[in-house]
Order: sequence, then structure tokens, then C-alpha cells
Amino acid sequence: MKLRVILVVLSFLSFLSVSVAGYVYYRSLQDSAYKESEKDSALQAERIRNRVSSFLAENLKTARALAGMKEMGEALSDPGGSSLARANAVLDHFRDALTADVCYLMDRDGMTVASSNRAAPDSFVGNNFAFRPYWKQAIRGTPSTYMAQGVTSNVRGVYFSHPVYGDPAAPPVGVAVIKVSTGPIEREFRQGGEGIVLLLDPKGIVFATSRTEWLYRSLQGLTQEDVEEVARSQQFGPGPWEWSGLSILGDGTARDAGGRAYRFYRQDIPTYPGWSVAYLNDLQDVSRKISAPLFRVTGPIILALCFLIGLSVFFLYRRASDDIVRRKAAEEALRESQKQLTRHSGELERQVKERTRRFTSILRHTPAVVYVKDREGRYAYVNPRFTELFGVRNAEVRGKTDFDVFPHDFARALRENDQRVFEGSSPLQVEETFPQDEGAHVYLSTRFPIYDEAGKATSLCGISTDISGIKRAEDQLRRLSDSIIAGQEKERAAVARELHDEFGQVLTALGLDAAWLRDRLKEADPEASRQARAMCGVIDKAIDEVRGIATRLRPGALDHLGLVDALDWYIRDFEKRSRIRCVYRHGGVPRIDDKAATAAYRIAQESLTNVARHSGASRVDISLRAENGDLLLSVEDDGKGLAPEQLGESKGLGVVGMRERASLIGGTLSIGPGAGGGVRVELRIPLAAAKGDPA
Repeated sequence: MKLRVILVVLSFLSFLSVSVAGYVYYRSLQDSAYKESEKDSALQAERIRNRVSSFLAENLKTARALAGMKEMGEALSDPGGSSLARANAVLDHFRDALTADVCYLMDRDGMTVASSNRAAPDSFVGNNFAFRPYWKQAIRGTPSTYMAQGVTSNVRGVYFSHPVYGDPAAPPVGVAVIKVSTGPIEREFRQGGEGIVLLLDPKGIVFATSRTEWLYRSLQGLTQEDVEEVARSQQFGPGPWEWSGLSILGDGTARDAGGRAYRFYRQDIPTYPGWSVAYLNDLQDVSRKISAPLFRVTGPIILALCFLIGLSVFFLYRRASDDIVRRKAAEEALRESQKQLTRHSGELERQVKERTRRFTSILRHTPAVVYVKDREGRYAYVNPRFTELFGVRNAEVRGKTDFDVFPHDFARALRENDQRVFEGSSPLQVEETFPQDEGAHVYLSTRFPIYDEAGKATSLCGISTDISGIKRAEDQLRRLSDSIIAGQEKERAAVARELHDEFGQVLTALGLDAAWLRDRLKEADPEASRQARAMCGVIDKAIDEVRGIATRLRPGALDHLGLVDALDWYIRDFEKRSRIRCVYRHGGVPRIDDKAATAAYRIAQESLTNVARHSGASRVDISLRAENGDLLLSVEDDGKGLAPEQLGESKGLGVVGMRERASLIGGTLSIGPGAGGGVRVELRIPLAAAKGDPA
């Protein structure tokens, strides 16, 4: 009997060792396959993204070529029979060469005047597509790429639009459009391996896919606002845009409605902002590729081992009363489980009480005002800080509204902000000024909705922090900055006067002495006379440089002639020094005070300096004009532009100093991409703040 037991134990241990080793080996193969699949999926997603991006960019270039054909401009300027016939011939040629769905021409009102499908039942000729975003953007002078389902043909496609110009200096006279089917994109998707490929719009709606049943479904559920917005745009037909059933998990995987797991990758399309390509690789297929051949080899061996071990155990323990042993073990396990459950319940209750106590303590000791209101504006809770600042306890304010506690104007502002939270169903952060005996206090208030089990916002929570001290510090810093900048300008003016008056006079005297030497030595020592003449040239050049430096430090035109003439002088000087073409336009500019004029001049000076140092531009457009009660100064170049991170609150390129100067005179400074691909710097100053009189 003991020998049998030993044999059974040894057999069991052998089987266990083989099983564990097989399992470890299988998991190792599976992990390796998953990593290889992950790498392959990432490469496939990037490859497809790049092909889609290249497809969009290349066809936009073709639309530009079509718009540049002279037949397009002639058909729009003189829509006669012969000009339309030539335009239609060009449209037919581009359609056939590109194997596009349709090429067509629209006038400045959005009406289709010529089309390659003019003879088809669903011809575009005579249809007005002015509501389409690709027409709106192109007629304003910017080429556009737009993906949508056709409202006339009901066929999905990519629209590439480009403005058509009659006169390059005038606004566009129409728009040329090439519509290409999504077929090339989806064929590319089907070549992307065994995975599922999706082309998604910014809201996650599937526009093109290798899995047709997901077409026009949303990757994640849409809100009612999103559904209404998509329906108004007519971009994806009449809908509905139901949820695809796919759940995106946080570990880079996704699961569909059937419970199938996928490795999920998503790549943004750089040439079409907001749109992206998603790639899903079935994890079960990856696992099956490993398990199927492994099980074919090891399956019979494992079955044979199981059979032998089972047969041995059966003969060994057939007379044993296994049921009694198992029943006793189960009863013991049940008793142990009940003990553990009792212990866990007590621990959970203790943790809940402790967390409640901590949360209450936080609300009691926080320096911020915390309150809860219902949809009618009645207070449900206020913390002790509320009592300390406003003198109203929790029990007294509960059930009352702001109009029962605060002055009417302040209460009305609070109520309006509460309504904005409920209407938008989203958090809101505002600054609120509360009048108090020692002076007005400014609070930074954050409100967010509280939802019930049905998902309805039934109340809100507000947290307000007194930032009056911060505001006062900001005012002091602003006054200090204003004083520093004013001191800098005064010092520049003083240095400019010293250079012009003192150093300029010395150089002038040296020039006169050198000229005297040149004339006196002309006969006696010709070589010395030539050297004196060279000295005269050097001194004259030094005088010009000193005058230029003094003028750039503080141009006299700014003090005597005003901002318009000072900028005109500086721009001409900049154009001569940098060899960059400058176009300066101004008109209707009122006279403004010296502080505002100096700030505008320095911002223009810094902007042009940045153009010369960083842009690589060949042309700069400078505009100074009055517009809608504001003085508007803009500097726009055609250079290489700035990266997105440089367009923010940059510490380089003098942006901080320009923003500070604009803020000190009550103006605003914006920096963004220009129409020609470079950078546009725009300063806007309210004329009332500049205290100007008409020039």
C-alpha cells in the first residue's frame, strides 16, 4: 500500500512539473507573440496613417493645379458657352487622370457652374453647396480638405477644394473641387494585415473601415449635442450614428460588444487635424497562432498522462470514502469563510467611518469656502469658512437662497453663474467680487454639477478662494513693470542724446581735422593725403553708425511726428539692413499718447527683429489702422513659422516683453500662424485707453 502511495505521489509530482514547465513555456511564447504583434500593429498603424496623410496632401496639390488652370478663371469671369465647354474639358481630363469621382467648379456664391458629371442623373451643375465647409474655407482664400458623404450622390468621398483667382491681388472668384472616392483609402486598409483599420472623425465616427458593419458608427457613445451637431453638418448622411459597441480600456486594449479583446492603436493624421487612424489587432487570433500548433503536439501526450494517473488513482482510492472527506473539508472551509467575511465587514465599516471623518475634517479646516446648492439655488450645506467670512451659520443658511443672504447685485451674479453650470452640465470657474466693509474682495470660484443615479444634475458644489491678495500683488507688479519700462525708455532717450550730441560732435570734429590734413598734404605728401582721405571715409561711416544707433534707441520721429512716421522710418531702415521686402500700410490712424505710441513702436521693432533672426522670410506685411474702436497693429511674415509649443506663453523671442508692454497700455497681443505659413503678431489697443485725438 505504501509503495502505491509513493508511486502515485511521484507520478503526480512528475505530471505537475511537466504541466508547470509547459505552462511557463506556453506563456513565454504567448508574451513573445503579443510583443511581436504589438510592434507589428504599431508599424501598420503608422504606415496606414502616413499613406492616408500622403493621399490627402497629394490630392490637395492636384486641386491647386486644377484651380490654377486659366480655363477655370475664364469660365467664372465669362460663363459663356465656349468658356464653359473648355472648363468642362479640363474637369473631364482631371477626373480621368486621377480616376476621381467628380471634378467641379463653383462660383463665389457656392453655385456649381461646371462639372465632370454634368450629364449624370445626379449632376452637380446648378446645385448650391455654399453650406459645405470646404467651400466656405476656400472662398476665403485657404485650400481645404473635407471628408463627407455627398448630399446629392450619397457617396462617401474626400473633397479637395482650392480658391480660383481672376486677379491674384483680388479675392477669389470661385472654388475648384476634386472629389475622390474613399475606395483607395479602404483598399489600403485591407492591405494592412489581419487587423481592423478605422478612419475616425474628431467625434470618433467611423468614416472608412475594413470592417463594413462599423461604418458610420461611433467609436464611443455620442452625446445628444454631438448627434445634433453632426446632423446639422450633413457630413455623414441622415444617421443614426450608433455606438459600435467597442470599449477602449486604459491598458492599450479594447473590447467589442461580443467580449472579443483587441490591441488598440490610434494615430492622429497630421495633414487633417482632429482626424485619426485606429488599428485593432485581435488578441485571440494572436494567441491561437501559438496555442494551435502547441496543442497539436502536446495534446496526445497530456491526455495519455492524465489517463494513466487517473487510472492509478482510481484503483488506489476506489475503496476510500472520498465523499466524507470532501464534506468535512467543505464544512471547515465554509466556517472559515464566514469568519473571514465577518472580519472583513467590520474592517470595511471602520474604513468608511474613518474616511467620512477625514472628509468632514478637511471641509471644516480648509481655507476655501465650500457650499452645496440645489437647482433652485437653495443652500444644502456650507462649511465653517463660509460662516467665518459671511457671518451666516450652516443651520441658518440651509434652505435659503443667495438673495436671502447677500446684496441683490452680488446674489444675482451668483445665481447667473449657477445657471450656467446646470445649462452646460460642466464645471465653471469664474472670479466674483464681493463688497465688504474693509473693501471689495475677489474670489476665485469653481462650481461643478452633482448627478443623481439617473445621470441628471440635481445640485452643484462650489469652492471659492479669496484671491484679493494675489490681485493686489499683480497690480503692484504691473505698476513696477510700467515704471521699469518707462525708466528704460527714458534711459534710451538719454543715451541717444549723448551719442548724438557728444560722440557725434567729436566724430564731426575729427572729420573736419582729417579733411584739413587731406587738403594740406595733397601736394607735399600724396601718400599721407590718401591716408587722410581714407580716415575721412571711416569717420563719415562712424558718424552714420552713431546716428543710426541713436535713432534706433529713441527715434526723434516718434516724439515729433508720431507713431505712423516713426514706424515708416524704422521699416525703411530695417528693409535696407535686412534686405527683406517690407510692405507698410496705414490709414485713419488717430493720434495717441506717448506711452501707447512707444509700446506699439517697440512691439513692432521686436517683431521685425524676430523676423530677421528666426523666420527666414522674404517678405513682411506691416499694417497700422483703426478698426471698431481699436488701434490695430499687425506684423505678418511668409517665413517658416513657429512650432506649436513656441506659439504659447514662450519665454523666448521677446514674447514676454511684448505681452507685458501690451498689457500695461490696456491692449492685447496675439501670436499665431499667418495666412502665408509664417507668423502673425497682432496688437490691439482700445482707442479710449490710448487717449488719442484724430490726427
